[in-house]
Parts: sequence; C-alpha cells; structure tokens
Amino acid sequence: MIFKQNSTIWAYIICLVFTLLTAALAWEAKHFEIDASADTLLVDNNKHYILTQLSEQRYGSEEFILIAFKPYNGQLFSAATLNSIATIGGEIEAIPRVKQVKSIVNVPIFSSAKTFSADVEHLTWEKKKFDENTLSLSLKKHPLYEGLLVNEDQTALSLQVVFKSEQKIAQINDNIIDIKRHLLTRDLTKTELNALKALKQQQQAFNKKYEQTRSNEIEKIRAILLPYKKDGDFYLGGNNLLSYELIQIIESDLVLFGSLIMLVVIVLLWFLFRQLSWVILPIVCCTTSVVMTIGLLAALDFKVTVISANVFALQIILSLAMIIHLIVHYQELVSKNSDWSHKRLVFSTIKQKMKPCFYAGLTTAIGFGSLIFSGVQPVISFGWMMVVAMLVSFIVSLVFFPALLLVIFNKQHFVKQHHQIERGMTASANFVNNQPKKIIFISVLVTAIGLWGCLKLTAENSFLNYFSESTDVRKELTFIDQQFGGSTPFDVLFDIPDDQIKSGLVISASTVQTVTAIQNMLAKQQAIGAITSIADFTKIAQVVNGKPLTEYELTALYKSLDPKLQQALFGAYFSAKDKQIRISMRVQDSIKDLNRADLLADIHQELSAMGIEKKQYTLTGLFILYQDILSRLLDSQILTILVVYGAMAITLMIIFSSFKVALIAIVPNLITTSVIMGILGIFSIPLDLMTITIAAVAMGISMDDTIHYIHRYLAEIKRGQASSEGWVKRTNLSVGYALIYTTTVIVIGFGTLVFSDFVPSMLFGLLTSIAMVIALVTDITILPVLLKKYLAKSKLNEP
Repeated sequence: MIFKQNSTIWAYIICLVFTLLTAALAWEAKHFEIDASADTLLVDNNKHYILTQLSEQRYGSEEFILIAFKPYNGQLFSAATLNSIATIGGEIEAIPRVKQVKSIVNVPIFSSAKTFSADVEHLTWEKKKFDENTLSLSLKKHPLYEGLLVNEDQTALSLQVVFKSEQKIAQINDNIIDIKRHLLTRDLTKTELNALKALKQQQQAFNKKYEQTRSNEIEKIRAILLPYKKDGDFYLGGNNLLSYELIQIIESDLVLFGSLIMLVVIVLLWFLFRQLSWVILPIVCCTTSVVMTIGLLAALDFKVTVISANVFALQIILSLAMIIHLIVHYQELVSKNSDWSHKRLVFSTIKQKMKPCFYAGLTTAIGFGSLIFSGVQPVISFGWMMVVAMLVSFIVSLVFFPALLLVIFNKQHFVKQHHQIERGMTASANFVNNQPKKIIFISVLVTAIGLWGCLKLTAENSFLNYFSESTDVRKELTFIDQQFGGSTPFDVLFDIPDDQIKSGLVISASTVQTVTAIQNMLAKQQAIGAITSIADFTKIAQVVNGKPLTEYELTALYKSLDPKLQQALFGAYFSAKDKQIRISMRVQDSIKDLNRADLLADIHQELSAMGIEKKQYTLTGLFILYQDILSRLLDSQILTILVVYGAMAITLMIIFSSFKVALIAIVPNLITTSVIMGILGIFSIPLDLMTITIAAVAMGISMDDTIHYIHRYLAEIKRGQASSEGWVKRTNLSVGYALIYTTTVIVIGFGTLVFSDFVPSMLFGLLTSIAMVIALVTDITILPVLLKKYLAKSKLNEP
C-alpha cells in the first residue's frame, strides 16, 4: 500500500499535496473559456469550411443582427411606425462598433426612380417621405428587400444592424484563409503550419476580447428596444445572437444543473448512508475533481462548447459512483470485522476495490475515448475532456478519498442497509435462479426491438429544435425564419463559362439569363427562403424602366457607380476578377420534415438538367457545413460503437484473462446500447452532436457496474462456500447495494437535465438515465444468468 508504513504521515502529505494542486489548478481555471462559435463544430481541414471561408473573403461577410418589429396596430408604413424605426436605428448606431443600421427608412426605394441609374442615394423614405401606399406597392415582391427588411405579408419590418470589421482582425482572418486554401490541394508545409498556429493564437486573443463586447452590444440593443415594446413585438436573430444565446445557456446549465446535481447528491448520500462523514467526504472529493479538471482543461486549452457543457455534471456523477463503491465495501468490512481498526478497514477497502475500480475507470475512459474517432470536432474534444476528467476522478477517489478518511474521520460505524433494497436484491437473485429461460427470452426480445429501432435512425435536425419551444430565443428565431426568408445561409457560386464572357462587358445577357434560371429553380424549392443575386438588379430595372437592362446598360451602370456604392450593390454577388457570380439564399429551418440531403440532391439534379456541370458551381455556407456534419453522424455513430465494443472486448479479456468472461460482460451493455439507440429510432429522435455521444457514454458508465458485479461474483466462487444459486444471492447482497446506490444517484442526477431549455442536454439527461436503469436491470438479471450457465469453478482464472 502507498502509505501502509507511517500511514498517518503519508495521509497528511497526500492531503497537503492535493490541497496545493487544487489551489494551483483553481488559479489556472480562471482561464477556462466557453466557445459557441462555428469553429468548434469543424475540423481545420474540412473542405466545405475552407470553401465557405474563401467565399466570405471574396464577397465580404458582414457581422450583423436582424431585429424584426411587428406593430400592434398593424400600420406598418405609417409615419409614426417609420419614425420609431428611424429613432431606434439612430440609437443603435450610437453603439461604438455599429457601422450601419439598414431599414426601409434609409435604403433606396428604386421603383420610385424615373430611371435606373447610379444616382439612387436620395431615393429613401427619410429623404422623400413616401406615403404608405407608395411604400407598400414599391416593396411588394421586392427582390432585394422582401424577406430582409419587410416580410411577404407586410406585417413586420426589420432593422439590419451591421457591425464594423476591425481591420487587424480582418487581416489575421485573411492570412489564415490564404494558408488554409492550400489544404484543398495539398498538405501544409511545416512553415505554413507554424504560421497558421501563430495566427490562430492571435485570432483567439482578439475573439476573446470581443466576446464580451458582443454580449454587451446585444444587451444594449435589448435595452434600447425596451421602451418601444409597448408599440409592438420585437424579434432578434442572426449568428451573433445564436452564439450569445448558446453561451448564456451553457453558463446557466453549468451553474444551475451543477448546483442542482450537487444538492441532489447531498440529499441522496444522507438518505443512503445517514452519516455526515459519508456526505462530506464524497462532496469534497467531487468538488476537488471538478476544480482540478477545469484547471487542467484550461492549461490544455480546451474550451467548453454546447456539446461538452455536461462534462462536469458527468464527472461529479462518475466520481461519486466510484466513491460509493468504496463506501459500501468499507461498510461491508465493518459489519463483518467489527474489531478491525479504522486504518485496517481503509487499507483493506482500497486493496480489495483497487482492481475493480481501476478496471471500471479504464473501461469508462475507453467508452469516452471512442468519441475521439468520431470525426466530428466538438465530439472529439468532448471525448478528450472526459478522458482527462476520468483520470482525475480515478486518482482523487483512490488516493485523496482514503487519505481524507484517515486524517479527518475516525472509524465509521456500520449503517444498517435499507430493507427494501435487501428484499429487492433477494427477489432478483431468486428470479435469476428460478426463471433463467424467461430472462433470456425477454432479453432477446428487448434487444431485437432495439435493433429494429436502430434501422429507423436518422441524422436530421434544425438549429431551432435545439431550444425548447417555450424559450424566447426559439420564438424569436422561428419568427425570423418564417417571416424573413430563413435563417441558415446557403450560397451557390456559379463560375461564368468561357462562352458567356464577352470582351468589354461586365456580364453578358446569356450569363444573366443563366443566373435567373438558376434562381428561379431555387425559388421553387419549398425550404428555400429569400434569394438574392445580381439578376435582381435587372428585375428592379425592369420595374423602373419598363424593360430589362441590356448587357451594355448593365455594364455602363456598373462602371458609373462610385467604388463604394459599386461594392455595396454588386460586390456581395459578383466578382469580376474571379469571373464568378454568387447566388445568396437562406434556408428556412422551421419547414416541417425538412430533409437537407434530399434538398441538396434535388438542387444537383435540377442544375444537371439545366446543363450545368458540377465543376461549374460550388455550394457553400452554414447550411452546407451543417449538412456535412449531419451526413457523417450516422457513419460516425457506427464507427464509435464498433471502436468502443472492440476496445472493451480486448480490455475485458486482459482484465479477466478469459475470452468467455469478456463476452458475457459485453452482453448487458450490448442490450443497453441497442435499446437506447432503438428508442432514438422508434421515437424519431434524430442523431445530432449531443445524442451521438449517448451510446459511448451509456457503454462507458454501465460497464462500471458490470465489472464490479463480475469481480465480486468470481470472488464468491473462489470462496467455494455456496452453490451457484448462493453465489448470485451473496453477490446481490454485497455489491448489489453499490449498484443500486450508484444507479439511483446517476439517474436522479442526470434526470435534472430534463429541465434544461437546451433540448440536446435534456435528451442527453433523459436517455442517460434510461440507459442506467436498463444497465442495472441487465446486470442483476441476464448477467448472473450467463455467469451461472457458462462459468465453471474449475475453469476460472484469477481476475
């Protein structure tokens, strides 16, 4: 034993070392960060991400927030409403980083012009004070403004708050993209990798600086809107808002559910053990584990994302599960050896539980470690974070816990077990001994139903569905998605064919016709909302002039514009240098039964039917990035399950030195996994970045109890003091208590997550709780049935 000689001195030294380590890592924990940016969803060499970044660099990607306003009186274009919009815009523009607030009061109303020309800046409501009817008619079916500044039904207006781009940040981003573009054709050189690493460090420093600034800006905007809420409803949207809301939810969940789980744990520990020492010690150890882990993760530059927000709740529960096994075994030794000293009881507990606890911790780490092979960046990070957390929890539980027990407390008295649990464990043993065939039949049936449900698994989800329907953010994002042309950016980048390029012309008539045809095709897709391209300017010209612009008139108009206005009107949709046109659109996430894969397949098919080859266009944007992730989730789920079961099988064979025992140990966990995945399929719960982790988490956690049960069962066999029926009963009445206690803590602890406003967290808590109940049932039914049937005393090796 680590401190058997001069044990008290060693215990004090260990406590001192852990106290100093915890203090040091608590100081480091102040650098721990929350990140809800798109970068956390993707690996660096993701082709679609690089293409999207190149597109944003080429056409400009302005940071903005959309504010929708729906007046109660329905008078959308009245002078009072528009004056309020102008006043709100003026107040928001006073925020230092705001570049411009676009609304129908300050954008040119082209249809009021006599001719379509470069002189459009004076054609605004602020300058002309157009009447309600003129505005309504001018904006109806407007190709640029409908879906952005006014909804189709003309019941709501919006303000687009555009933020200034910090020149230094923009330059760093451009330099990063210039290096990463090479990944499309080759690997980066060592020099490029070093340069990229340095640039990313600078980028992270700036992002950290502006993260709080962005949050403050949103709060200021909400404060500005507050006095005007008496006149109508306001709805906020945009990527900035989404990141802000996600960070708010992560912070809230970390504090609220971390505290709630701690409170639940305290109550359960007191109910189960009814001794103050068995409440204080586990809480101190769990707190120590979490603080040390936060500090280590900060030092290793890991950041909490929406996927890894539950890492500390998981650690509290898993640490507690290990400690409960130690407490239950200590209690068992006290009941059997009342004359033993406190020191001997502690030593014997650690000595006898070291192996099963180590094995359980190892298999849990393997379960989480399998997520590293998922190929999905936030899931990979979550896997690494949990491996670190499990390592810390293992050391704290098996080193710090016994040292504290020796230093702070005297010998603990035996706490009488709960009679209900004793009766339940006895009944379970009798059921195993008397009805093995029925147990096998039920297990096979349940597994078959689960596997059938697995065939119905899908990987389709919406950003909107991540938030509970009762939340303000869900209502706001849904309103903007439905009324203002969608919420997920999606672009088609069309490379102008050589035969459509004419000398002296910016864009030829044939190119405009092709782009118009593509745009019309996209408009027919139900899920596509607002669409904008350079073809819209020819539509405006047709309204103003009564006829479309000729290719020569369009070229003349383009060249006559002031460079700033030229960039504002055309720069986002046309690159003369690259001979490329951008068709910008937004996908409506709230469309019922939206299938992204089918939508993309339809678009590819339609473009092919139009004679446009795949090499002539590129699809980019957040929609493509998200679909790329979703398309890999199903394959990723299969891969992680195969990895975790393969690794578990090898580990179990090493642990028990028996292929047969390893296979038996996997069976309860195979049933648990199939049932959980089956529930996802049967109830049409799609795989997403959170639910993909359920199988590995369930496998890792439930394997703990399986190992503890098998280890004790084998120990009972070696004692040779009873028949196989007696082995089952003795195992149930010893380690069975710990199984019940740990399952109760995990189920109730994770059950608190069902109250989260973040739907993936709610599903994670619910499904993990269900998985643990199933794991407990299988561990005390089918597991002992198989152990009785296939293990003979003479064939067992020392575990």
